[in-house]
Amino acid sequence: MDELIKQLTDRLGIDSATAKGVTGKAMGMIKENIDDSTFSKLASSLPGLESLIQSENDGESADAGGGMLGSLAGMASKMLGGSTGNSLELGTALAAKGLPLEKLGEFVTMLVQFIKEHAGEQVLDQVLARFPMLKGVLDQGK
Repeated sequence: MDELIKQLTDRLGIDSATAKGVTGKAMGMIKENIDDSTFSKLASSLPGLESLIQSENDGESADAGGGMLGSLAGMASKMLGGSTGNSLELGTALAAKGLPLEKLGEFVTMLVQFIKEHAGEQVLDQVLARFPMLKGVLDQGK
């Protein structure tokens, strides 16, 4: 995971703490929304993933959720349901962690590419199935 954090800080111009925070949050949400078998494959391919997620969870207070924006995203997520809601919540959570919205697309592109390179296309496809809006962000960047 250190490799990804370095890439994020270099290319996005964000500090290491923000890079770790947004990556830990994104991967934690992925973990919550994919099956255990897929997450196991992902974690075994990305050394340090589980500790990054754990440190992100340890650093959050019980009410951390992005304030009013986070609450609205949570409500919209419930109304939209399923994978569409997951993607909306992810974008809001990353913004709450300090990722500038204009860098969201590049962050997603880098994260997806990293997962593909290290865990393989099959695992990536299972992640994208739960977050289809991320695929849309990728398609816009082409």
